[in-house]
Amino acid sequence: MRFETFSFLPPMGPTQIEAQVTYALNQGWVPMIEYTENPNSADFYWRQWPIAATRVNATTGKPEGASAAQISSQMDSCARRNPYAFIRFSAYNPNTRQTAMSFVAKTPQEGQ
Repeated sequence: MRFETFSFLPPMGPTQIEAQVTYALNQGWVPMIEYTENPNSADFYWRQWPIAATRVNATTGKPEGASAAQISSQMDSCARRNPYAFIRFSAYNPNTRQTAMSFVAKTPQEGQ
């Protein structure tokens, strides 16, 4: 099966995935972790895995976003909880209101 942007490349390692997540965060895009056990071309609906805010900013009182390492850790948690699922990282660009980046980070064989 071929999915998303990096589907024709060899599977990415943890440092390469974290570099892509870092790039998305540096662009100001909103990160998402999604998973499904049975992906196909007609199924556009993947379930979302929650990414919790890490801390509250002392000056503004608003929650701050997660770092690339924390998002990678959440992808690993999702893979452990759903060992037969495909795990996808997506980044939403709020300025253009489009998905800016999306790739399958883990396959069921890697998630175990």
